[in-house]
Amino acid sequence: MAETSFRGIYVITNTPFDDDGALLWDDLENTFDWIIRAGCHGVVWPVMASEFSVLSYPERVEGMRRAVAVTAGRVPVVAGVADTSQAGAVALTVAAAEAGVDAVLAMPPWATKLASRDLIEAYYRAIAEAGELPVFIQNVGPPLGSNLPGSLVVELCERIPLVQYLKEEKDPKGQALSEVLEPNSPAVRGVFSGSNCAYLIADHARGVAGSMPAAHMVDVDVQIWELLEAGDLEAARQMHKDKMVLESTVASPRGGWLSSKEVLRRRGVISCAAARNQGPLVLDEVDEAQIEYAIDLVSPYFRI
Repeated sequence: MAETSFRGIYVITNTPFDDDGALLWDDLENTFDWIIRAGCHGVVWPVMASEFSVLSYPERVEGMRRAVAVTAGRVPVVAGVADTSQAGAVALTVAAAEAGVDAVLAMPPWATKLASRDLIEAYYRAIAEAGELPVFIQNVGPPLGSNLPGSLVVELCERIPLVQYLKEEKDPKGQALSEVLEPNSPAVRGVFSGSNCAYLIADHARGVAGSMPAAHMVDVDVQIWELLEAGDLEAARQMHKDKMVLESTVASPRGGWLSSKEVLRRRGVISCAAARNQGPLVLDEVDEAQIEYAIDLVSPYFRI
């Protein structure tokens, strides 16, 4: 297998549903294509912002296949394969490899947690052996995640050759990144941040390889990353400041995923902003005014 380096803004594709919870496959394919045309450096699906925990196994496998088909080699595809057991994650990894993805990403099982370091190592070793693909560890704090120590993440990368990358999301966000970056282990090929790029300027200063935001402002996130890579900190700070007005507004009406889908709907990417098991997003007049103001503020940066 040729070595691949992953770097930049790897976008977590939101999963579109109708008001009754049916998956909107055409909208999902359109979102994959839209984020690539908007400039993303990689596609990630399905993970937390994709509402992966409410997707069925057949839906996850079919979505992986569609991601690879729509992407058509334009950017790497990273498939989320976390499951409630090692057996489930291995089965998803095999399906992801058969679909033709470029890498897989997994947090440890979230319902009944793995009880020891040995079990965590066995979990990631099994995923690596099943897919023969680069593996991203996804490290999330409680209650969903296992809050892995940075030293364990480095150890896993050093002990399992295909475990090479980390998406770090535990608290404290910045210091958690540095826990893994500062040892400078060559086995750690790259560390990615999350939080919809809320801390991207500090994350870049710490030395991250990239970030994995949800899809609603991919073109803005990519431009901020490009400015940071070019050393234009002042321009990056200004764009990031304007972007965060929208991020704070999106976070307020009903938490994150539903509201980010509303931005995608207003940008013409998807047809419905509902979430499975939650239904449609309901906004009052104040919410509407705030979202409209925030979109108007950041829209000059839109590329698509």
